[in-house]
Amino acid sequence: MIAADPCMALERKVGMRVRDDESHRRLAEVLTEVAVAAMHPARHLGVGRAPSAGMLEEPIESATHAAVERLVTELEYLVEALPRQTIDQLVDEQLVAEHGFE
Repeated sequence: MIAADPCMALERKVGMRVRDDESHRRLAEVLTEVAVAAMHPARHLGVGRAPSAGMLEEPIESATHAAVERLVTELEYLVEALPRQTIDQLVDEQLVAEHGFE
């Protein structure tokens, strides 16, 4: 069962999921794709130099961390604004995801 305050428990669980390794990997992948497209806009036409993964590694790592923390903050605000019925439904979904039952 989720703690006495379902809103806080939901915020915590959502934050943990956004901060997990898989979410970081997926976000870093997308940010890398966006950064490469911005730095090498004609790359898909075969023009320009190939992107250097090493050159982007540190900025992507920093941006990924900042993006994850910002997303967690925004999701916490969202959860706080949700109607109680929606929170209860989301809490139930969390339980199903964790334990595989309703």
